[in-house]
Amino acid sequence: MKSIDKIMVVIDANEDFSEAADGLPIELRKALRLVSDKNTVAIKLISVGYERYLSNDFRSIGYDYTKLRSEYLERLTKTMEGLVADLCADGYNITCEVGWAHPRYELIVKLAQEFEADLLIQHCRAYGTVKHLHLTHDSWELVRHCPVPLLLVKDSDWGDDIVLMAAVDPLHSHNKPLQLDDDLIAAAQTIAGITDGDAHIVHAYAESARPFAPAGKIKEEHESAFNELMANYDFDDAHTHLIDESPIDALKHYGEKIDSDMVIMGAISRSRIREALVGSTAESVLDYIKTDILIIKPSSK
Repeated sequence: MKSIDKIMVVIDANEDFSEAADGLPIELRKALRLVSDKNTVAIKLISVGYERYLSNDFRSIGYDYTKLRSEYLERLTKTMEGLVADLCADGYNITCEVGWAHPRYELIVKLAQEFEADLLIQHCRAYGTVKHLHLTHDSWELVRHCPVPLLLVKDSDWGDDIVLMAAVDPLHSHNKPLQLDDDLIAAAQTIAGITDGDAHIVHAYAESARPFAPAGKIKEEHESAFNELMANYDFDDAHTHLIDESPIDALKHYGEKIDSDMVIMGAISRSRIREALVGSTAESVLDYIKTDILIIKPSSK
């Protein structure tokens, strides 16, 4: 991701955004911060509706479900057009589209590809009083199937100066497509450049996971691979971090230390049976890290 010229934002037009200070859903508010130039960056809002009781396979006496579904979609369209009108008046190049599909993610992926989006943004919802951020089924399916870089946003606003962490894994490059770490770093640099943010590069290892290795050997291997990767970039020591923790703990603990707004990480297919299944580290990060998460796939632009 060397530029962000087309942004697609998934909007739940059934939600009430009126309590927000600017009247915008948080996923759209964050998308606007990624616009480098209002004249050249195109934004497309999509809302994909579906209610089983309005579907063609649902039957009940006394109701015209075709009419009810049309009215339902008209309400979504009215909400979306209201968002677009206000932002167009502010000079943004923005359009919207409303669709009907089940499962929703299939249409979202299709529209993102047709739009040739550089970035797709989807909101994650917290559940319960502990605010555990389980991903919805649609979000998981987007992680698995969407080839476009996917930004999963949470409910907290970004700080004035956005802090980014790109999670690289240079020692295991033979287990993943070439250049994925470079793609993650490029995404961090691009977003930091647009937002005047602060990009950090993190590589985590856990020496205790291999207790029978000679003392210091694990750190030496990881440090050598990390230094080799970072030799291609102009990051100072304050922005490159080799951490002796599991990847999940490192991202959580160090992210809290530097007050990170976004984690950038890769998703790699681990199975020939499924089209794309993220590994156990990514799955845990997606559900438990409280910051926003940008997922980059090897096939992404």
